[in-house]
This record gives sequence, structure tokens and C-alpha cells, in this order.
Amino acid sequence: MIIRQPPAGLYPEPRIWMEGKDLEGFNAHFTFGFVKKPVVFHPLEGMLVHPYDECLVFEGTKSDDILYLGAEVSVELGEEREEHVFTEPSVVLIPRGLPHGPAKVRKLDRTIVHYAFGLEPAYTAEAVKPGAAAPTKGNKYGHLIKRMITNFKSMGMEPPSSEETGVIRPASMGVGPGNGDEVVWLYGEDLEGFNVNFTWGFYSQCGKWHRGGEAHYHPEAEILCFVGLDPDNPDYLGAELELGMGKDYERHIFNTPTVAICPGAFPHLPLITRWVDKPYGFFVICLSGEHASPWAEA
Repeated sequence: MIIRQPPAGLYPEPRIWMEGKDLEGFNAHFTFGFVKKPVVFHPLEGMLVHPYDECLVFEGTKSDDILYLGAEVSVELGEEREEHVFTEPSVVLIPRGLPHGPAKVRKLDRTIVHYAFGLEPAYTAEAVKPGAAAPTKGNKYGHLIKRMITNFKSMGMEPPSSEETGVIRPASMGVGPGNGDEVVWLYGEDLEGFNVNFTWGFYSQCGKWHRGGEAHYHPEAEILCFVGLDPDNPDYLGAELELGMGKDYERHIFNTPTVAICPGAFPHLPLITRWVDKPYGFFVICLSGEHASPWAEA
């Protein structure tokens, strides 16, 4: 993954930043980094408008409790500067054309993760003047703040015993041992109709991730993002994985933060975790509101 200085006025320090030109033409861009102290960002000042839908994700780093954020975050939405405050892992939905910002991490007990993605290959933004001189209270935009929990009905699945938490625990669902310890997954149905589905999860076990076939594919493009959880070393993953790509299962081995680009209908897997020194994070961004994963024939 590429660590670079974000566009001026957006974030205060370098972070992972990748656009379609870095992702083999993937029709979205994303950024990933850590927040270690109270900070203002996205943007540092004023408000922005994008010509595409965007998701701002805030997650904790407590790898044994995916529902713990350990921070207080606020974001201003609309030209009214309607301020929303949350203390749980959440995604802020920014429909195209909606003025937003700044986002503020006002206090935190421990480092948190912030990643964001926009549904066009290149980042573009227009600075706009807010219509209010100070943040306001209200709930016009409250529906754009979503808890990072799984809606099992969106996935077409019977909810496991953990339904009350909205957490997927793949090991209890009969998949391979290398799959996630705890995962949350949001679909377009959960995201005000955005044409995307995405995940966040913590992983710490070795072994193959999936059962049922050697490789699968998706009708739409997706990226697989493997990231470490050491806020002082963004190049550290803490694990080594092996991933098959293409019809011949061409094997690729990596042990640093890595993104795997899977165009629509491109076979990929098997995915095998070879060793783990420390838990790591993994998220998928798939360019569809749904997530079909048929097995590919050998």
C-alpha cells in the first residue's frame, strides 16, 4: 500500500492513500490511517462537497472487541452544520453533493482506525461555505450515521446466536480457521442505497479462509485490503498470507500491508494465513450493494 501526503487541508499527516490509478482502474479510491490523539480532519477547516458518494469509517483497535471504539467523534453535515456525535464504531455516509466537515476526534482512550472511500477513481472536492456560523443541533441527517454492525437479513443469512451484537464470528459458521475472529459487514441496503458493500474485521489465526471450493469470483470488482494495527509502523502487517489469483490460482505471498485487486468475474482464492505474530485488520470494498460469491470451476 502507498503511504503519501493526502490532498492539502484534508488530513494533518501522511497516511495510506490509493486511487484508481494505483488500483488497476478500480472505480473507487480509499485512505487508511490511525488517530492517536484528538484531531480535526476531513477537512481541517470549512466544508467539502464531492461529486460521488463517500463513506467515512471509524473503528477501534481493540482486537478482542470489535464493538469498542474508545473515542468520541463528531462530524458536521449539511450547510446547516448539523453536528452529530458518536462513541461507537460507525460509518458516516456522505451522499454526493452534501456539504460535510470537519470531522473531529474530540477525545479517545486508545488509538482508533479511520478509513474512508469514495465511489469514483480519483479524489475530487469543492470547498464550500457553510450556511451557519456555528454547529447546530438537529436530526435532519441523523440517518447518515450508521453503527458498524452486521444486518444478517441483508446478507440473506440466518442470524447466529450473536444476532444481538451484529458481529460475524466466522469460526462458528463453519468456514476455514484462518478467517476472521470478529467481522462486521454492511450492504447497500444498510447504507441508504449506496452501490457498495464493505467489511471490517480482526484476524489472528492461521489456516485456510474458506471451504466449499478452491476459488470464487464476484460479478462486480472488489479490493481486498490487509492492514496492520501498529499505529507507529504503518508498513507492519504482523502476518504472512498466501493468495491465489486467476484461473490458474497463481500464488502470491505477502507480509506487509497489501491490497489485492479483483476485477469483476476474476477468480481469486484460496487465501491462506501462513503465520501471525500480531492480530491484523482486513476490509473488503466491493462495488455493488449486494455480494454474490459463486465458486469458480477449476
